[in-house]
Amino acid sequence: MSSDDRQLERPSFDALQLKDGSGYFVRVTWSDGFEQQINDFADEAEAQQWITDNAPNWHEWASHRVQPRT
Repeated sequence: MSSDDRQLERPSFDALQLKDGSGYFVRVTWSDGFEQQINDFADEAEAQQWITDNAPNWHEWASHRVQPRT
C-alpha cells in the first residue's frame, strides 16, 4: 500500500448518543485508531442521514491523514 492509498483509507462512522442524552454525534474512527467527533445532531436519524450523505467521500477532504502503525 502506497502512502497515498493509506492517506485516502476510509474511516468507519457510528451514530452515537451524547452521554447527557441531549443529542447525537457521529464518531469517525480511522484505521490507525484516531477518532474524531462530528456534533450537533438532534437525533439518531439525523446523524445516520449525515453518514449516508457524507461518508462515501468525507475522508477525501478530512483533516486527518492515517498514520502508519509502528
